[in-house]
Amino acid sequence: MYFDPRPKNQKEDLYNRQRELKQFTEAVTHSPLIVITGLRRTGKTSFLNVAMIQSNQPHTTLDLRGLPYNPSRADIIRRLNSAFNKIDHQWFSKLSDALKHLRGISILGNEISFDWGKDGIDLPELFAEIDAWAGKEKKHFLMAFDEIQLVRGDKWIPQFFAHVADTYRNVTLILTGSECGMMFDFLDFDNPNAPLFGRDYVQIQMVNFTTQQAEDFLTKGFQQIGVEASPKVVSYAVQNLDGIAGWLTLFGSRCQTKHSSSEALVDEVVFEAGKLAREEAVKLTAISKRYGLALNYLAGVGQAGWGQIKAGIEANEGHAITNAAASKILNTLVKVAFIQKIEEKYSITDPLMVKGIKEEPLPQ
Repeated sequence: MYFDPRPKNQKEDLYNRQRELKQFTEAVTHSPLIVITGLRRTGKTSFLNVAMIQSNQPHTTLDLRGLPYNPSRADIIRRLNSAFNKIDHQWFSKLSDALKHLRGISILGNEISFDWGKDGIDLPELFAEIDAWAGKEKKHFLMAFDEIQLVRGDKWIPQFFAHVADTYRNVTLILTGSECGMMFDFLDFDNPNAPLFGRDYVQIQMVNFTTQQAEDFLTKGFQQIGVEASPKVVSYAVQNLDGIAGWLTLFGSRCQTKHSSSEALVDEVVFEAGKLAREEAVKLTAISKRYGLALNYLAGVGQAGWGQIKAGIEANEGHAITNAAASKILNTLVKVAFIQKIEEKYSITDPLMVKGIKEEPLPQ
């Protein structure tokens, strides 16, 4: 069902990602590293879930949400332990048999336990055994890390990824991230001194729906839930919710709850989505109020050049700031995908974030 707000697990619930699914399936057989990128709410987790199930390969996902900026080895292993206990039963029994002799692993019934202490499980040893097992099964083990940018504070993780990519031919790492710039800064693919420099990887990008696709998504979604929606309401929703899958799904879900559709309900969702998008930006203002100043300014003017935004920040603060300080603010906002730069002009990426900020300016 298209309007289910939870991450999708079935191909029929995932709208218009056939090209990306084909790209994923082909990449699994030859690439040690797959990187899934996209702006917030473009459906990366849903795509990841469906793609791994469709691959018919043993797989699991490590959800990194809620971890500290610089997680410890123990933090990661605890999450890894949880991920391994979610491996499908058709693979779990065979894999656990292959791992049970390793130091730091204990198995009781259908549950595996990793010792995350200093003398506990050794990650390279663990993945070497997984690689050997997958080779015997003539399979590729898919290990996904969802929202990898959330743990970008330490380089031991890219170093470990590089080791896996270089060493194990039957293990494929899959990384997803919303904050594309930050994610690539963390992985540092273009830095000759970084662990992952020169490594082969396949990038799959989740893009927003076109106007036609958004209209088709809503029309078919309403048919699935048995709710009437006039072409006028669908057009109004597409116009105001843009082509962002998450916001369109939220609207459809609200219509399902209300058993009706209307322009007024679109407006309600626009308001709610704007507040949600604004709350994401609020987190940055805790680091520096200048992020709020820049976003408030762009929400008001629509788009502006570097000098105009710098002048706007200065006018609010009542004093000059350095060029380096202004560039740092804007570069960070681009990296976290809050703003985009097109032909030397900056603008806020998500139109609903603009609405949310206009409704309630960010702290400054």
